[in-house]
Amino acid sequence: MLSFFPIQGFLGTGATFAADLNLVVQIIMGTGLIVGWFLAKRQRYRAHGICQTSVLFLNLLMTGLVMWPSFQQQVKPALTKALHNRYYEAATIHAVFGTVAELLGLYIVVVAGTNVIPQSLRFKRWKLWMRAELVLWMIVLGMGFGTYYAWYIAPFR
Repeated sequence: MLSFFPIQGFLGTGATFAADLNLVVQIIMGTGLIVGWFLAKRQRYRAHGICQTSVLFLNLLMTGLVMWPSFQQQVKPALTKALHNRYYEAATIHAVFGTVAELLGLYIVVVAGTNVIPQSLRFKRWKLWMRAELVLWMIVLGMGFGTYYAWYIAPFR
């Protein structure tokens, strides 16, 4: 998908440029989520919402451009017969948890920013759900580092 970028990555691992770019963007997004958390702590809720929603949609973009095509090409064809391999396990677990985090984030944005969701399906305990999402997102970010390691660093050691 990102074939207009050079093939070789820039972080000195075995990764492609797109994978290295995605890693850097994910680190920036993780930092952005922490900044958004601080904004909420300071009761700057509008800035918090803009920050967190921007990260959510940027992640959706990076997933569509880099992670999903990579998963489809490299993992999905071998998934049923090679799941016990660290290469496939890391990516699959990261994809499952990442999907849950993204969907929960989208749900939070829709509940917080619209009236589309019926009152009976809206959550009441905002802090609990947003903290759970932040923790889940940090876990997924850590899993992403693990996937990067399993795919682009460990094989070359």
